[in-house]
Amino acid sequence: MVILVTVLLPINYNRGKGNNYHYADDGSRERWNVAGLDTLSWQNIDPARTNRYWAHLVAAVLVVSWSLYRMYREKINFIDIRQRFLTSPEHRLKASARTILVTNIPSEYRSKEALEALYDVFVDNDDRSRLTVWVNRDYKTLRTMVAKRRSLRHALEKEELRILRLVNKKYRKGGESLTVKQSVEKTAQDLPALDDEHELHGDQMQRTITGAFEQDCREKTQLWHKHLKSSAASQVSLVRGKDNSWKPASTFRFWASGEKKTVPKIAWLRSEIARLTTRIDALLPNLDNDELFARQNSAFIQFDRQMAAHMACSLVSHNKAGRMSPRFLEVAPHEIIWGNMGVTSLGRFIRTCIALVLFVAILILWAIPATILTSLSQLASLSYSIAWLDWLRKWPSWAIGFISGPLVAILLALLIQLVVPALARKLAVLVGAPTRSKREVITQNFYFTFLFIELVLLTAVSSSVVKIVPLIVDNPVSIPTLLATNIPTSANYFFNYLIVQSLGFSASILFQYLRILYITLIWPWFTQTPREEAWLQTTIPHQMWGNVYSLFTNFAVIGFLFSVVSPLMLIFVSITFSFCWVAYRHNYYFVQRNKIDTHGLLFNNAISQLFSGIYVMEIALIGLFLLVRDTEENVACKSQAIIMIIVLILTAAFHFVMEQHLRPLYEFLPVTVEDSAVDAERRLFIPHEEADSSLEQERKSSRDLEYSETSPIEQMDGGSESRPQTKNNSTIARNARKALLRLEKDTAARITDIQTHLLEQPHGSRRREVADQLSAAIAGYPDELTDLTPEERAAQLKAAFQDPVTREPAPVIWIPQDPAGISDDVIEQSKKYGSYLQYSNAGAYLTAKNKCEVTQLAPDTRPDWLLDWVL
Repeated sequence: MVILVTVLLPINYNRGKGNNYHYADDGSRERWNVAGLDTLSWQNIDPARTNRYWAHLVAAVLVVSWSLYRMYREKINFIDIRQRFLTSPEHRLKASARTILVTNIPSEYRSKEALEALYDVFVDNDDRSRLTVWVNRDYKTLRTMVAKRRSLRHALEKEELRILRLVNKKYRKGGESLTVKQSVEKTAQDLPALDDEHELHGDQMQRTITGAFEQDCREKTQLWHKHLKSSAASQVSLVRGKDNSWKPASTFRFWASGEKKTVPKIAWLRSEIARLTTRIDALLPNLDNDELFARQNSAFIQFDRQMAAHMACSLVSHNKAGRMSPRFLEVAPHEIIWGNMGVTSLGRFIRTCIALVLFVAILILWAIPATILTSLSQLASLSYSIAWLDWLRKWPSWAIGFISGPLVAILLALLIQLVVPALARKLAVLVGAPTRSKREVITQNFYFTFLFIELVLLTAVSSSVVKIVPLIVDNPVSIPTLLATNIPTSANYFFNYLIVQSLGFSASILFQYLRILYITLIWPWFTQTPREEAWLQTTIPHQMWGNVYSLFTNFAVIGFLFSVVSPLMLIFVSITFSFCWVAYRHNYYFVQRNKIDTHGLLFNNAISQLFSGIYVMEIALIGLFLLVRDTEENVACKSQAIIMIIVLILTAAFHFVMEQHLRPLYEFLPVTVEDSAVDAERRLFIPHEEADSSLEQERKSSRDLEYSETSPIEQMDGGSESRPQTKNNSTIARNARKALLRLEKDTAARITDIQTHLLEQPHGSRRREVADQLSAAIAGYPDELTDLTPEERAAQLKAAFQDPVTREPAPVIWIPQDPAGISDDVIEQSKKYGSYLQYSNAGAYLTAKNKCEVTQLAPDTRPDWLLDWVL
């Protein structure tokens, strides 16, 4: 940058066109009229001094050469860091490091036995006990029921909270003493546990739920009736369906006929949750039923060693093209998109075509909001030029200025940084991305393409997709001329764009004003159930790096595009990246959390996307050199244009060769790193004195020892003889649920020592006390596999890559404690539903201002929720 700025800026400015006169073709004198920052750019070169363009050619070659060299070095450095991270002992212990996802499996291999027989060549002595196979099944029905039960649970908690707030407000206005009825402290261990020996079955279970529902509909003895009228409770209209079941009457289906009735909403929600729980519990023992849950064409295969997984993923698995491919490495359980596990090759192709069509539609339809925002930015002038907008003239000037200035900028930023990435992420799921990390990479491709086309190319040529595509189709050769004609004149726009983006983007990262506005202004308008409050207090914002990398790459592309045409742009790009560096320097460590880990693939993808800026710069320079005319209107830079064509060809060749040679190195681990990884792993788990004495001997026989001895994760579980044997999905899910139930009791025992929460006016010290209690409760959950017993660890690892809906805990309706004792009465009234509907008010409190305070997580939170990060 220093060379380009110090060399090209004086060449462009000194004795340039400026405001000097020149003779036109008809002999008349005309003024060049090149002013402002344009005097420092390409277009200021005088036609009488076209030999100066050789400096631009040399600068372009230097930019391309240095950029290609740095890209190559960055990719080499990335590969080294990625390999060192993947082979670190801490990462090799993770289940995801030794597991692959195989898709497009033929029907004859969709069984554990067939897959174990196929992949046992990658383990020692073809020992199939060292393999763990999960054949995916289509649990869509079960997943739909679980999602519906979650929705009903949320609706019931909101309705119960609404009643509690109404009673609390009236109770406190009545001046009743808060010490009359003290809230009883409860913990998660007070909840009735599911016991298979005491569960009801068949008609008796349905009669119990129906009887409880009818009792809720007609019962007026509930405690809240003493404070409120019966009309305070919401009602829901039900209509009898063809299957003789009652369903809520939809306002959109007004033509639906049948018997109708109105019942209390709370009673209906309780009965529906209980019925769904019975239906879900009835399906759990039949998880291996092929009629209910068909086998899908994908499976997870876990090996005993990381290198075995990489070898199995890199080699061809089937003799027919497209079968058992693609395969994916480093699949973390919490990143799996279970809805895409059954996508076939044909389905993935069709989905990709549909996604591309939708993406092109987004590019075309972007002109609509862009046109609207452009019109709003010129609102003052439109009020005088358009007759039916004359009413805007009565508005104060500050309102017009706010709408046409900051408001337009905010709306444009929301559209570009929130709406477009969200649509791109939906398209990535539609394509068939099997994991969230893969979805993030595809999102990065879509989002960067959108930014590059809409905010760089089309803005540079001052056109739209609808106008520019027909021109390119009719005359593809005109692309260099089109870019050369418009790019130099668009530099001033990008100066302003980079300033706004650098200040706005870095300020939003530093000050987090969007999250502050969300918490202080938006969130209080919605009903805050204890579950929502706990989520707000314990959830750290997750950075979606696909969005960030695309924006940064777009800034770099702008710098490449104008590096020779307008070297001053490099200073603005450097300032932009400096602001972003300051914003992100400590933000990642203290403010945000990385939930989705691509292990650096987003960075590698961004480096590859930089080539788009280099290609456009080279094509534009070819056109610019061909457009240069001397004083006699002859082509003055034909030689420079030919050299740039050669540079373009060499750049494409370098790009192709580099990607072909480096792609295997960042997709798979080479065998040469295995010995050093084994040594590092042994130094971590073997005492130092023993490791030092036998280090040389271990290096010689590291391969034999790796095959003969158990891995560290097996050593923690008690050796290979204690490895869980092959079981069906129902048994695995049942064992996992039992292990979670034992872990839940242990976790509840650790968080019972919570101080009594006084229902008093909030103040600073009590807020800190509540926050400390919540932190202590979170600390009671295990966050490492070593925190579990060997049996719990084995059950956790065995069920890690099975659909989580198979071990979904039964919901607990979480309501806050209140001074009037309504929540205690609700819990007592709900016991008539048995174990199929559970209530709890443990760790949740309703304050004098009708706000919820929580000192623990929801009672039905999975006790292993923190372990997802270490698998």
